[in-house]
Amino acid sequence: MKKTIAAIGAAMAMATAVPAQAEIINYDAADTHFTNGCSHGLYTGGSCERRYSFQDGTVFSIDTETGTATLTGTALNSLGQMATLDLTFSGFLDSLDGTGFDYKQNGGGPYDPANQDYWTSGMGTITIGGRTYSINPNDPFPGDTVLQFGDGANALNDAFGGSAWLNMLNPYGYSVGIWDINFNLTPITSVPAPAGMLLFGLGLFGAAQIRRRKKLAA
Repeated sequence: MKKTIAAIGAAMAMATAVPAQAEIINYDAADTHFTNGCSHGLYTGGSCERRYSFQDGTVFSIDTETGTATLTGTALNSLGQMATLDLTFSGFLDSLDGTGFDYKQNGGGPYDPANQDYWTSGMGTITIGGRTYSINPNDPFPGDTVLQFGDGANALNDAFGGSAWLNMLNPYGYSVGIWDINFNLTPITSVPAPAGMLLFGLGLFGAAQIRRRKKLAA
């Protein structure tokens, strides 16, 4: 995403007269992982009953003005039980070099700050069966990891997406261990190709505005 895509996005904006300074960039979030026939984007433990598949309407959004991101929507397990996600991420970084934060690769793409962005803090809830679990505000991501976003950042393939390990607390404030979110991302647009591809480029350009604002503030 950085300078190359920003330049492409700027050129597209000029060519199409579409404003490039969009403040909210939205992506459809979809599952990236199948284990023993269990498709899931939310992992809460071992068996299929604890793996939840993202449903239509689950959205990852970037606010380029505040430098924050959200993941909101629902996920369904093999028993038909629904999980409702309402997560917010902050502490934007365009590189992890020298910050003390770690990148998790697993089966995804390598660390690539030229095409990835990162958030170092998280908050919010995941509600399952009437019980609301919260991200641990004192240690949202285990092992000094982050929420990853970009090419290969879902940690399960080299597609465009995102991922994070989450330290979760039960409704009484006790740890329930590490949960996992992994998702492929598709820009939300109702415009057919090739016009849709123009909006895709503009969306990536919009995400790059976070970096510009951070640099200006510094």
